[in-house]
Amino acid sequence: MATGAGALHPHNLELLGKEGAEALKELRILIVGVGGLGSFAALELAYLGAGRLMLVDNDRVSPSNLNRQVLYGASDVGKSKVLVAAKKLRQINPALEVEAFDARLTKANGAYLVERADVVFDCTDNFESKRLLNLLCYKKRKPLISGAVGGWEGWVATFPFHKEDESVPCLECLFPGDLETLREISEISGPTLVTTVAAVANFQVTELLKLLTQKGETLEGKTLIVDTKNYQCVPVRLTKNPSCSVCS
Repeated sequence: MATGAGALHPHNLELLGKEGAEALKELRILIVGVGGLGSFAALELAYLGAGRLMLVDNDRVSPSNLNRQVLYGASDVGKSKVLVAAKKLRQINPALEVEAFDARLTKANGAYLVERADVVFDCTDNFESKRLLNLLCYKKRKPLISGAVGGWEGWVATFPFHKEDESVPCLECLFPGDLETLREISEISGPTLVTTVAAVANFQVTELLKLLTQKGETLEGKTLIVDTKNYQCVPVRLTKNPSCSVCS
């Protein structure tokens, strides 16, 4: 039996089960933002045996990225993030299908990409993209795994829109009428550590594995606040806003 990345590795099979590993291989996973969170998430998914990734980012690698964005090195500065990431992921897992979209997320291309995806990872670092992905995933009924980081802290939330459970809140519910608050916590405002990025991305990928295998408790209806400085991870129950402009 082959045991490299992309194969049904015996360790993955033991923990995920054959059905879970096969399901991961068949999923089409959309990752929007291939910076800190997105590069870690894509790397982990490649090692776990994911079969199909779609990467979206219009950014170029810069020297400031190199302290935390693990798919890039000094020789990649100035190059397209998604093109560099796709090449390196294929080297790690030759069986992995990677589609690279060197583009900024918009309502038009976002609708197309979310429609094609089975699950969406929000690894963006800006307010507008997070709101747009929340809206599109709700409309298309696709599960959304969202994350954000800043300094020593971050958060992860899972929105199981595929279940069509109208009692479950969406991202927009969290900050009704206070868009500046959402902007502040959704955008990196200062230096970020690779350790914090890794922790949040790990939780995002783990959420997908739990959704696939039905093992353990997921973050559905909750946000996990991650504080790496004080070793605290606090799940906070979310409340649906009956006046939400997206899901109500």
